[in-house]
Amino acid sequence: MEAFALFEPYRTISKNVKDISGYVAESIMNIYGVIVTPDLGKYYGLTAKQVVKEVLLEYGLPEAEIDARLDRYMEDLAYSYYNVAWSDTVLVNDGAMELIDELISRGVKIGIATGDAERVAKMRLEKAGLKDKFEFGSFGEADLNFDMIIQKAKRSAAERYNILDENGTFLTNSVKEIQAAKKASIYTIGVANDICSESDLAEAGADLVVKSLKEKSKIIGGILRIE
Repeated sequence: MEAFALFEPYRTISKNVKDISGYVAESIMNIYGVIVTPDLGKYYGLTAKQVVKEVLLEYGLPEAEIDARLDRYMEDLAYSYYNVAWSDTVLVNDGAMELIDELISRGVKIGIATGDAERVAKMRLEKAGLKDKFEFGSFGEADLNFDMIIQKAKRSAAERYNILDENGTFLTNSVKEIQAAKKASIYTIGVANDICSESDLAEAGADLVVKSLKEKSKIIGGILRIE
């Protein structure tokens, strides 16, 4: 069957070696003039726009002021990421490369759905050697809410490849993103990690849960809906 698979790339298929939260703090300072020390783990699974809103609301900035500069903030993130985190190593998670290559060999269209700024996501993928594996996607600039980002990625798959929504799959290791994916009506595979366990992901509504991307056969079976 014709199918597409959307990956949330940060943590699901790759990870930075060091703490890179400083790039978010730099962009907040550049655009909003506020010095912050954000704990990004606290906002795990939120889009980049949601993160900056949550952080700045806690610091007392009016919501209207935050919203007025969101687009500029998203543009600035790439520059700050390059300044702060480009030198950091990005590791590919075990099983990710093999899974993606197998899906491509089976004709599955591979895309991205992420709340990160587009250029940040692509820089991470480039460092991981994965940038050329992804044919389409939707990024944090598209919307504040993650379910709408997924909806845009689904539309892109339909327009490019004429693949039905029902033949799409989203893979993530975030409870919040699974909840958003269910709202967006897409089959969802939860990939456990040190933050979200298998039981966490199952309770969030994942259609299929795996321990890691090394469970290649199980994941491919889910994407292709093989019983």
